[in-house]
Amino acid sequence: MKKSILSNCERNFINTAIQENTRLDGRDLFEARPVDIYFGSNWGSCVVSLGKTKAIAQVSCDIQQPKASRPNEGTIYVNVELNSIAAQQLENNRQSEAVILINRQLEKCIKDSRCIDLESLCIVADKKVWNLRLDINILNHDGNLIDCASIAALAALMHFHRPDVTSTGTNIIIHKFNEKDPLPLTLYFLPVCVSFITFESGITVMDPTFMEERVGVAQLTLGVNSYNELCSLHFDYLTKTLTVEDVISVASSYAAKYANKLIQQIKEVVTRDISLRFSKDSTYSCHIKEFIVPNKITSMHNDNISIKLNNWKICEESKSEVLENNDNEECNHIVKVGEGFAELIPDEAKVIGEGGHNAWCLSSEEEESDIEIIPVEKASNTETYKEESGDDSEEEVVEIIDSVDLV
Repeated sequence: MKKSILSNCERNFINTAIQENTRLDGRDLFEARPVDIYFGSNWGSCVVSLGKTKAIAQVSCDIQQPKASRPNEGTIYVNVELNSIAAQQLENNRQSEAVILINRQLEKCIKDSRCIDLESLCIVADKKVWNLRLDINILNHDGNLIDCASIAALAALMHFHRPDVTSTGTNIIIHKFNEKDPLPLTLYFLPVCVSFITFESGITVMDPTFMEERVGVAQLTLGVNSYNELCSLHFDYLTKTLTVEDVISVASSYAAKYANKLIQQIKEVVTRDISLRFSKDSTYSCHIKEFIVPNKITSMHNDNISIKLNNWKICEESKSEVLENNDNEECNHIVKVGEGFAELIPDEAKVIGEGGHNAWCLSSEEEESDIEIIPVEKASNTETYKEESGDDSEEEVVEIIDSVDLV
């Protein structure tokens, strides 16, 4: 991974804002970003968006021989891919420390916690079992990759359905989906990861962004299930610091509440999608197309940072003056969210061929404004007519100009 440089001004600004209990995106200290989940056309395919951090997960299966130590259990393999499509500082074809760390945390949270009934994946003991493969690709990196990856992994495992199998002696028949309905995986509990970042001031925040991760001094990740049980724990000092705080006791209660809310949301989304698939509705289509944003042509490309302003006051007169002065210029705009609260939204990248100023040819409005018509009177080609109205004192003079010059 390439080294991402953070200036001292940015570091001091974020630390000062955190000391005043203020975050750049307007969230509270223990408030997470919104989560959106979309499913693809295949079983176990989903895309998860945690704020601007996005990940796609896919679960697949095949039949293999079991391990000698566990002859009646299936296997599961977790693979995480993180390349330059997610962020410019990442490198392709190179397994970085971040990828290894995310892999280990997911294996601890999902595989080592034994939330999946691996015995239900056995076809013939000591001969044939199902092997599950969970592939996760990070699409956009804006901080807190482990939480986004864990949500995508859990949603994909809950959504995945394997083919039904019939064993007749030494022969194994794998039924197609049109012959027999696919079978879901058996999950004992549903674990998710919840991450926190601690700053130099000792203040801890939940669901950090990419910039907050680079400023923080310690990172904590808790794997919690819906029964408020701890499935995994990872604590790491990012830099050398003298800050000593009991972060686990402070963050555990917030992690449990957020995990219950998040797992309930995943359950509802997965149940709705599965019911629509089995209803055989002709109008049903995969929802992954709703994830694609048409007005973005690059990843993580923003000239400015979106900052929500808590104390926002602007009068209508000054606002109209600003709009009048910047009619022909592309500028940021402020959207009023609530009373005394607003959001500064920068201009988004335009789609090629749509919007923006056209510098190649003149528009109709520009042509009318640039061309000036000046009438020129010529004595030989000018005729004057007088029309008498009912009142003799008023006369109307009409001049007909045969030719004009265009300048």
